[in-house]
This record gives sequence, structure tokens and C-alpha cells, in this order.
Amino acid sequence: MTVIAHLSDLHLSPVPFPAEWPWRLKPVLGWINWRRQPGAHDNAVWERTAAAVLAASPHFAVVTGDLIELGLSEEYGRAAAALARLGDPEAVSWAPGNHDAYTTDTTARIRERLFRWLGPAQAPGDLRAHFPRLDLVGRAAVITLCSGTPTWTFSAEGALGPAQLARLDILLAGIDRTAHLPVIAVHHPPAAEGLSRLKRLRDGEALLHLLARHRCPLVLHGHLHEARRHEWTAFGHRIALIGAPSASATGRHGEDGPAFNLVTIAPDLTWRVETRAVT
Repeated sequence: MTVIAHLSDLHLSPVPFPAEWPWRLKPVLGWINWRRQPGAHDNAVWERTAAAVLAASPHFAVVTGDLIELGLSEEYGRAAAALARLGDPEAVSWAPGNHDAYTTDTTARIRERLFRWLGPAQAPGDLRAHFPRLDLVGRAAVITLCSGTPTWTFSAEGALGPAQLARLDILLAGIDRTAHLPVIAVHHPPAAEGLSRLKRLRDGEALLHLLARHRCPLVLHGHLHEARRHEWTAFGHRIALIGAPSASATGRHGEDGPAFNLVTIAPDLTWRVETRAVT
């Protein structure tokens, strides 16, 4: 059996006031919003989640984004420590989210502090040039995408972009489907009932059509802070979209409590997903 741990949305705290230069409005408004929800996330909860993930002894762990809140330099040191808590970079992948890539100046900070979790840039450009990332783990082909890209002030949208989608198309065509089951990891859900346009994956439908064409069965995502399961069908093929709650959530503001998913892939490439709550 191959076991993949899936966790998401750490939102590590405390969140510093965004006073560093260049000064930007979006982090200030984000900081005010964070202060309006005291106790929604707790690092002690994250530590319990991390301990539970490690106790499950997965072969690989994937974190689907939002390690931090405002994209400030101080936050990325904590983000690197959190990823290292789960294992070596070769055994842990990270799908950047909208909070990780909060403003246009975050890419340089990420490359400085989180380079160990980035592969070589496959094309010039923004953070998404480092993705997709492919990890062959037992019977799994874990493919990590980047939907985190700077957006306008009141938007939490994501976008993969045509270049990343084109690279994904080529990557999927080269996977031996008799040996490995593709497991796609991305922060934003490609589709979600009732999701605001301000929180959507802009090219989610394009991603789903590409995955259906390659007969990919499973997408792991975060962003919603919910243990959500949804099926999407195209070309006669069903894709399971499975979300994880926030790994640091206290549940004080009506969100799901902390949990993570364990994906188990059998030698015959059948699979199942178990959601484990953290007490």
C-alpha cells in the first residue's frame, strides 16, 4: 500500500502588522480581517495536526496551500519550519495558495525562504513557473500544482495559467498508468458548489477537462477549510474532488475542526481516502 497524507491551510500565527516596505494596502486590510476573527487558528492546533500526520507514517505528505496569511518576510521562516516539520523536501510537496502568493513582491521572498520545496523553474516568470511538481511515490504519481498568484485587493481567486496547464498536459501524457495512479494536489478547488467568484479557480473548468481527458481520478484541494467531497463528470469520466479542513482551525468561528486526509493506493491502483479528525 502507498499512503499519502493531505493537509491544508495552516495560516500560521501570530500575524505581524504589515509595516515592511514596500507598503501595500492589501496586507493591511488582510491584517484587519485577521484581527476580526481572534482565535480562528492556533499554532498549538497545527502542532497536534503535524504530530498526528507523522504518527500515521505516510510515505509522502502534500500541503495544499495557505501556509501563512499576508506574504510578509517574517512569515516565510515559519512556513519553512512547518514544511520541514513534516519531513524532508523530497517527501513533502506544497501547492501554493492565494495567501502564500498574496502580493506581487512575494515571489522573491518565497524563492529565498522556501526554495527547498520548489523545483527548477520550467519557464521564466512567476512562482507558477516552478510547477507542476511530480513525485513518484510507490504506486502514486503525486502532481502538485500552483494556483497561488497575486490578485486584486478584495480577491482570493487562483489561476494556474495556460503555461502551467500545457506543462501538466505533457506531464500526464508521460505517466505509465499501469504503474502509477495520478493524484493531483492544488489549493483552489477546480469546482465547488456555492463558491463565490471572488474565491474561485479562474481556469478550474479547463483543468477539469484536461484531467478528464487523461482519466485522472482524484484531486486534493484546500481553500474552503472544509472536509468536502464532490464529484465532477466529463467525457464519461468521474473525478473526485476532496478537500481538507484547516490544519490549525480551532472551530470557534463555525469552520470544521482540524483534520487531514490519508489517501491509500493499493497495488492494483484502487484507492480510498480517509479523513482523520485531530483531537
